Amino acid sequence: MHLYVAMWVCGTLLALLLAFQQRKCWRLIWQLNGWRGVAQQPLLWFLICINLHPNSILDKVTRLRVIFQRPLAILIGTRALLYIDDPAGIECILNAPECLDKTFMQDGFFARRGLLHARGQKWKLRRKQLNPAFNHNIVVSFFDVFNAVGNQMVEQFATQSHLHGQSVKFKDAEDLLSRAVLEVSCLTIMGTPTNFTQADDAHIATTYKRLFEISAIKTVKPWLQIDLLHRLLAPQLYAEAEACNQLLVDFVAQIVQRKHRNWQLRQSIDDDEDTPWQRRIFIEQMFRLAANGELTLQDIEDEAQSMVLVSFETVSNSIMIALLCLATNKGDCQRRLRAEIESVLPHGNDASYVGVEQLQQLRYLDAFVNEALRLLATVPMNLRHVSRDFQLAGRVAIVPQNTIIVLDTFNMQRDERWWGERATQFDPQRFMQEPEQEQDQQHDQQKAKGNEKANEQNGEQPEAAHFKYSQRRHSYSFVPFSKGLRTCIGRRYSFFIMKVFLVKLLATFDFKSDFQLEQLQFVEGISLKFRNADDILLQIQPHKNT
Repeated sequence: MHLYVAMWVCGTLLALLLAFQQRKCWRLIWQLNGWRGVAQQPLLWFLICINLHPNSILDKVTRLRVIFQRPLAILIGTRALLYIDDPAGIECILNAPECLDKTFMQDGFFARRGLLHARGQKWKLRRKQLNPAFNHNIVVSFFDVFNAVGNQMVEQFATQSHLHGQSVKFKDAEDLLSRAVLEVSCLTIMGTPTNFTQADDAHIATTYKRLFEISAIKTVKPWLQIDLLHRLLAPQLYAEAEACNQLLVDFVAQIVQRKHRNWQLRQSIDDDEDTPWQRRIFIEQMFRLAANGELTLQDIEDEAQSMVLVSFETVSNSIMIALLCLATNKGDCQRRLRAEIESVLPHGNDASYVGVEQLQQLRYLDAFVNEALRLLATVPMNLRHVSRDFQLAGRVAIVPQNTIIVLDTFNMQRDERWWGERATQFDPQRFMQEPEQEQDQQHDQQKAKGNEKANEQNGEQPEAAHFKYSQRRHSYSFVPFSKGLRTCIGRRYSFFIMKVFLVKLLATFDFKSDFQLEQLQFVEGISLKFRNADDILLQIQPHKNT
């Protein structure tokens, strides 16, 4: 009897302790959705449990989100998970100092020790150190690399289409394109030619992609971030992840160490300083910081790994998304793009060298790229950690410390509330505004000035807008490379590569496909993937004027 009473008392005390720790989470649930939010918690827990896999979670969120009132808070243990899919909410989170950090769920991400997943003051310091490596003049100086590799890529596309009777599988085209972009990344970030565009015998590009897939699994199943549990619950996946990780760590470490030895040798021979903006690739700027005692060689390897991984994966994925939209579009989009390109290029359809001056004149290409990234967001969801309690803008809701925030940019950019009845249809014209309408919203301009000020002081020039908004559309309804306090450091670099490669491909080939965008089955693989990619065939034919 006494044992029973003791167990009852202990159970009651534990329940009270748990309730005390959850009190702020329940308050958030109540403030957002009232009794409805409280009552639907068991259903939400069930839906999360049965859909914890990258292959299903994005598709299920897309289908089920409309059932629930949003923003939506879910109790997860002693934390809250806050789901947001509206521009005002996303603007609040991306500009809140309390939401600067990534979440613990992303600790299982490959290459997590670089800028991509740095937190707090470490992120601020590292961002300040790395900003000069991506300023305008440095990025523009890479156009020789963009063009040289882009020309090789075009030759490989011609070979592939010829070998396969002008029908190329989506994944084969994706592999070819990802290898070309990886070569650009290695050249511009680490100053090392790799010849990946022609061949990848060591399977470096495919290994990067596989680690992205494994990272996605460990994000939605964070208990796999614990080595012991990963070994016990998924031994084959663990072994594969370790092998892939070691291959890429060795790949980058060998390049960095070799480049560092060469750099030290050059410094011992010639101590002359470079001019302030003279081209210095990313890795050389890191070596200067190391010489000043600001970084270690391990820090440089971590940053190089992170930059190569992110730059090549997101850029190659964005280009493939654009090509898919191009091939499946039955309108005059391809004809209009080609006409614009031929009117801008120095010799009509000769795209052997595409300069920044030409890109700045390609207004419809800008609209086309923006529309592709709107409809098929390269990074469908963004996760943030709340470092301290703060109030959600425009609401009475207080978001408690340690909340996990999920920003669903994929569905926001396809939502009829912000994009009209044809939100899920591909239409570049929505980004082509009349001259008098081509003004960013006033509050976005003011916020951008504040966010860019620190970047200017650290050597990064303000970026010209890639697109314009109509007055009726919220400025955060389209966030292709994030915005706010933690905007992507390489956004300018990424857009330039995308547009140079697309100009070369459009000037050389006609792209067609019988596949329909409505048939796509979406996968949350950190970057957007398609479960039925094997069903997509691209007809790639030489353009008749080439």
